[in-house]
Amino acid sequence: MPDHDSGKSRVTLYDAVAGRVGYEGWLLDKGGKPLPPDQVLYRRANAPVRYAEDDPYFAHRHLAPGNRLPDSDLLKTIHAYASDFYGSVLQHDAHDDFRSLDETALLALGILLEEAAAHSLKDTGDLAFVEGAEKEQAH
Repeated sequence: MPDHDSGKSRVTLYDAVAGRVGYEGWLLDKGGKPLPPDQVLYRRANAPVRYAEDDPYFAHRHLAPGNRLPDSDLLKTIHAYASDFYGSVLQHDAHDDFRSLDETALLALGILLEEAAAHSLKDTGDLAFVEGAEKEQAH
């Protein structure tokens, strides 16, 4: 786990995705507003020039429907959970697990969770949260 107080640790994209980085640097409490990961990526030295027409950060929008990526909010939640878990529970050996959930593993886990949810809900599972229409009874 990087030492945020020393001033020696560099902000990584992993930290930005986990919501630990703000406009002023490290977020030391949960009250700060996190910086979006794409802004951390493109604010770095030697970052490519960013054009809206062909922004590689949003290239997934041009994928075919059968090749879509898992929902961004799901991936952020998985990453934040794993980061918090490794950051708090395993502090003594956290350096062994640093970056163990890379982007490929994160995408795979997101796909597995989406498929498991789709399998559990089946075709009409979403209707479990919808009230049925009741017929009015004539008196």
